Amino acid sequence: MSVYNKTPLIRQIFPSIPQMYLKHECFQPSGSFKSRGIGHLISKQSQRILGNGLGKKPMVFASSGGNAGLAAATAAKFLNLPCTVVIPTATKQRMADKIRATGANVIVSGNFWKEADNYLKDNILSKLEELHKNVEPIYVHPFDNPDIWEGHASMVDEIVEDFKNKMIPLNKIKAIVCSVGGGGLYNGIIQGLEKYNLADKIPIVGVETKGCHVFNTSLRMNKVVSFKKITSIATSLGTADISTEAFKYAKRYGTKSVVLSDQDVVKTCLRYTHDFNMVIEPACGAAVHLAYHTEILEKELGTKLNADDIVLVVACGGSSNTVEDMESILQRLSTEENNINIPNVAENIIVRMPEVSVLA
Repeated sequence: MSVYNKTPLIRQIFPSIPQMYLKHECFQPSGSFKSRGIGHLISKQSQRILGNGLGKKPMVFASSGGNAGLAAATAAKFLNLPCTVVIPTATKQRMADKIRATGANVIVSGNFWKEADNYLKDNILSKLEELHKNVEPIYVHPFDNPDIWEGHASMVDEIVEDFKNKMIPLNKIKAIVCSVGGGGLYNGIIQGLEKYNLADKIPIVGVETKGCHVFNTSLRMNKVVSFKKITSIATSLGTADISTEAFKYAKRYGTKSVVLSDQDVVKTCLRYTHDFNMVIEPACGAAVHLAYHTEILEKELGTKLNADDIVLVVACGGSSNTVEDMESILQRLSTEENNINIPNVAENIIVRMPEVSVLA
């Protein structure tokens, strides 16, 4: 049974010169691209457990700020597996309700994802063997697992197939734009491109919002860092950490990094809803922003784009925000003098890894 869907790749008209193709991951079972990687991990691990002859039953345990937990719970429901998701207090009630609606057990602990993850490991997984000797846990990290990246890489298989069916040469793709949180989606795209020997031919532009721009900060400092806290409103995109592999890939392939303000991204979300009658949340809107503002893209690529060029935007989906949420956020941001209180970067970082130039 497949736990994720093939999603449409659609050309949409924006006020820009190049052709814009959007990969719509909102059509995944959980509403976001997370269904690919997390669904793949759970499916792969459950098959391993059920087939190893030890007689243990797989049980899913995830920590998440929202979309990853919903993806884990949705995949577990598809596979008829019990699931527990630990979410922080920052997770919206509507997201918690969506996770519960799958039948998953939801526990609220900690102020942000890392604290929720620590609770899962220290208070649940560490005691699992004592309570359930016939259970083997499937631990689901939101982004940092090779099985997750392998699942996300399936997106590239679909993109290559779709362009082949449209008889469009892949060399017309001048950039792939994607939002970057912890790097799981980005790693999957890179690995998918590597499969077709395209990773050094099609540049990726990673987009973050200010206040959770740990990917950009790591690249600028040439070392992997973590933030002590995030301040962006893009909570389903925001993470204080990136995977080490994402940093190495970015250095190897010269990935570009763009940081946007919360206010600009929320405006783009509302504009997109008005233009196309589809709701997107800030984590998705960060990438879509460059479809409206190709001057940012051209600056990062160092070249002008023409009408024959194609830019592919990964519209990663998500279920965290409504239109009313974003209108309220925009009103609040518009009245704040400095948009949002962002701590000094030097005071907010934790160095996790020394300088690295290329992928080992």
